[in-house]
Amino acid sequence: MEKDSMNGSGQFVIVKGAREHNLKNISVKIPRNQLVVFTGISGSGKSSLAFSTLYAEAQRRYLESVSPYARRLFNQMAVPEVDDISGLPPAVALQQQRGTPTTRSSVGSVTTISNLLRMLYSRAGNYPKGQGILYAESFSPNTPQGACPECHGLGRIYTVTEESMVPDPTLSIREKAIAAWPTAWHGQNLREILISLGYDIDKPWKDMPPKERDWILYTDEQPVVPVYTGWDSQQVKDALKKKMEPSYMGTFTGVRKYVLQTFATSN
Repeated sequence: MEKDSMNGSGQFVIVKGAREHNLKNISVKIPRNQLVVFTGISGSGKSSLAFSTLYAEAQRRYLESVSPYARRLFNQMAVPEVDDISGLPPAVALQQQRGTPTTRSSVGSVTTISNLLRMLYSRAGNYPKGQGILYAESFSPNTPQGACPECHGLGRIYTVTEESMVPDPTLSIREKAIAAWPTAWHGQNLREILISLGYDIDKPWKDMPPKERDWILYTDEQPVVPVYTGWDSQQVKDALKKKMEPSYMGTFTGVRKYVLQTFATSN
């Protein structure tokens, strides 16, 4: 103890003659039991000192205490070029890694502390009279049991307006008044389904009856109808009367439902 007090190894990690990578035979005393930050420009030797010297030596000393078989299970670092390190405690290195958060990411999910909280809430406390058993899943916003039925665990409620779905009401459906629909094949498919359902897709949107506009935008129905690709309204009517073989059977989806489904899938 007296020797430690004299050389400071009890209060400091003392590095002598570190030459790892771009370190030029440096010696340094690092306080123990304190938050220490290495700062400097790129290439000044921060990582060489922290990881390639201090952590590498701490790992080497630890592995000396385990069996040769166990050592093979570790990704061992090279022995650092340094004259001496004293006062070095066991070390843990945390990897720097950029996360890939999603709309459902939170501090609790990243740190996994939410798992512990869910377990705590499901085990501790007393149930009110008549309350059934609540399991850990009931306290998660990412499960059907725990998610809010309105926002589905996202914390936000998304909706769409007629103005956003149909920005130019002077256009007809054939002229792609419904901007929320894709311009490629699927959008054409939905327009041809409306013809089979009896809608006039050549009439300007603003001149269509409100009841028809509301159904196209907001319906939750998904009717399946015969589709005759490239045919006009009269030809489709005749084909339906004669029960002619269609090009394919198409399923209609309301504009709002299509937008929300697309948004949920992309997020």
